[in-house]
Amino acid sequence: MTRPLRILIVSTEVDPIASTGELGRSVGGLARALKGLGIDVRVVMPRYPRINTNLFDMVRLVKKVRIRTVNHFGEMTIWRDEIPGEVPVYLLEKEKYFDRDYIYGDPGQAYQDNAERFSFLSLAALEMFTQIGFYPNVIHCHDWHTGLIPAYLETVFRKDPLYTPLTTVFTVHDLIHQGRFSRDTLGVTGLPDSVYTPEGIEFYDGISFLKAGLMYADILTTESKRYSYEIQTQEYGRGFEGIFQKRSKDLYGVINGVDYKQHDPRIDPYIFVNYTKDDMERKQLCKEDLLETCEFEQCPDRPVVGMIASLDQEKGIDLLLEAFDDIMAMYVRFVFLQEGQSQNALYGNALRRLAEDHPIHFRCYLNYDEALKHKILAGADMLLIPSRSEPSGVLQLYALKYGTIPLVHATGGLDDTIVEFQPESGKGTGFKFTEYAPASLAAKLRDALIVYHNKPLW
Repeated sequence: MTRPLRILIVSTEVDPIASTGELGRSVGGLARALKGLGIDVRVVMPRYPRINTNLFDMVRLVKKVRIRTVNHFGEMTIWRDEIPGEVPVYLLEKEKYFDRDYIYGDPGQAYQDNAERFSFLSLAALEMFTQIGFYPNVIHCHDWHTGLIPAYLETVFRKDPLYTPLTTVFTVHDLIHQGRFSRDTLGVTGLPDSVYTPEGIEFYDGISFLKAGLMYADILTTESKRYSYEIQTQEYGRGFEGIFQKRSKDLYGVINGVDYKQHDPRIDPYIFVNYTKDDMERKQLCKEDLLETCEFEQCPDRPVVGMIASLDQEKGIDLLLEAFDDIMAMYVRFVFLQEGQSQNALYGNALRRLAEDHPIHFRCYLNYDEALKHKILAGADMLLIPSRSEPSGVLQLYALKYGTIPLVHATGGLDDTIVEFQPESGKGTGFKFTEYAPASLAAKLRDALIVYHNKPLW
């Protein structure tokens, strides 16, 4: 009998144990999906004593084991638990590095020793095989925090027969955060000086953990086909476009999947009434509930546009602000909900002022509310997603599930997953604007409203 493929996923975040957003959700969902395909998949992550939640039955596998390849990392403890779907998760405990209030740093900042923390994670994930008795065929590394794993395999472990059969996959979820540190930090990693070259991890007179993953992994993936092409351009590549061009044959764009167990109007506990695609008149009741929740006047025929986003320029907040007067002139109701914990005071203050200036038409909620998110998904007529760049995105997929029409900027995964609606044929799944400009956004919203007011077509 053939043994199943063995995959080890290494990530700083895994939902539902510890997650700050899409990385944890993506990794947790991927692990469960692979397990469902009959693959022997395991996950490795740090143990964050102050952060870890949803630990079900954690047991200590190894009380103390020393990191043998780089002496200054000392000892660690290995714990084991499972996430839903019976996926084993190994939690690496090192109080010095991970017993903190946040995963990466205080809000808006990064811990000064992040290079050392995530060098340890990468080495520990490789050295734990003999302790847990699991030898993977593939190591799947996620984002810059695990970028050193392929580099260690090509250098420190290169002559070790235990590691030579391994294949590595490196997935880029976020190009904004690149794991950049000074050249002096190379000594902390334990990597040889020979990697400090343009063909190695040197990056603008320093080092980049992200570049290490891009240069040394066998296969590169990102979260959509469109985005895999975009990052090969100067506009989106953030300094790595040359590497992506050079490695284009090894680069794959794979759109994120979504787990509809938590986003399904048939069973959603947060919304006013459950509904399916066959009884969409019940969605109207959810719209009335959203209007009441937001203290809008009850005008159910007037369109409601929702937006759920972090206060991040990449999410198109600047575009929203520039187009806002044009949007208000269309007599829509607009509900904005901040997702995440961004500390962008400039955007936050601007949105507050707009809410004060437009009390009849605009509501702004800057404290994230899970229930309100679901009410917007169910009660809005359209969901605006004007992201400047979006590797994948899942909100547009959730919106489709709720019968709420996405209006998106045609970039990355948004472009891959939304088909422009054609009134002549009646085919399509949403509305897309191509130029990242306020006039383009406003013009597409006008097009959408023309369809909205043609009820049979809508």
